[in-house]
Amino acid sequence: MGSLTKYVSNDRPEFAVLIEDDDKVCYAYLLNEEKEERIVGDIWLYNRVPAPMEPEWHKKENLPFLNPAEFVKENLEPFEASSPVEVTWDFGEETVANIFLASRLIAKLTVGSCPGWSSLVTKDGPLAQKM
Repeated sequence: MGSLTKYVSNDRPEFAVLIEDDDKVCYAYLLNEEKEERIVGDIWLYNRVPAPMEPEWHKKENLPFLNPAEFVKENLEPFEASSPVEVTWDFGEETVANIFLASRLIAKLTVGSCPGWSSLVTKDGPLAQKM
């Protein structure tokens, strides 16, 4: 079934955060609608299924990848339509999208951050950097 939720910046409407939950895993993508390659940053948010013991990123057919157990500090409950998710924006030297769940900062994306930063991981990995 999956879900897509888009949070567009009021100040710079060409920027948005797209949160995609495909019933396996959830990611957030920083979009710049003015670019040909619209996705300019990404971050793993949570696994919907149990975290694998072994990484699955060696096989492209596994995309989008689950984050393995050794990297996951906390696995969130899947977002629902009523989940208190909020995105705040900073447009200083770089564009920063901060993703909050119930007023708690869980992830941060900047242009070129692939991956971005998460408070839900134990260490840096290819799907999220430790915040």
